[in-house]
Amino acid sequence: MPTYEYKCLDCSDVFETVHGMNESVESCPSCGGKVRRLFHPVGIIFKGSGFYKTDSRASDNGKGGAGTEKDAGAAEKAEEKASVGGE
Repeated sequence: MPTYEYKCLDCSDVFETVHGMNESVESCPSCGGKVRRLFHPVGIIFKGSGFYKTDSRASDNGKGGAGTEKDAGAAEKAEEKASVGGE
């Protein structure tokens, strides 16, 4: 059975209780006031490649990465096309 966390709207008391998914707590055990269930973000762990921005980068060991050479070559080709079309 899951554990749920509730907060009392009257006395601001926060408490946990274990019950089934179809059940709910209607009143605060301290003062008997109305309660509201609290929700928290779920912890997610990404494993494997493709989740970090460094995964797609080439290793840089002082010689320049492979991506840098491709980008430079593409820029040169674009300049050549621009100069040919401009004449």
